[in-house]
Amino acid sequence: MRFLRGILPNISLALSVCLVVVVYLDRRNPMMGFLIGAPFFTLVVAAAAASIATAIVCYSQWRKPKKRKRKAEKVAIDT
Repeated sequence: MRFLRGILPNISLALSVCLVVVVYLDRRNPMMGFLIGAPFFTLVVAAAAASIATAIVCYSQWRKPKKRKRKAEKVAIDT
């Protein structure tokens, strides 16, 4: 999990920047057709999957300390 917390945000950021660059280049020269075909679709799917995976890992890490804190409070109350 520690590996995922370290590498997923970087992958997500890199794919998002790549997507922005491709869209910008296509806007500058539409004849190149960057937004047409399987490579663009693959880039969009990879960027979306990386973003969703990053969000899931971030949310799961965000929720864990609350569970531990509740358990610690329960133990303190019970004793």
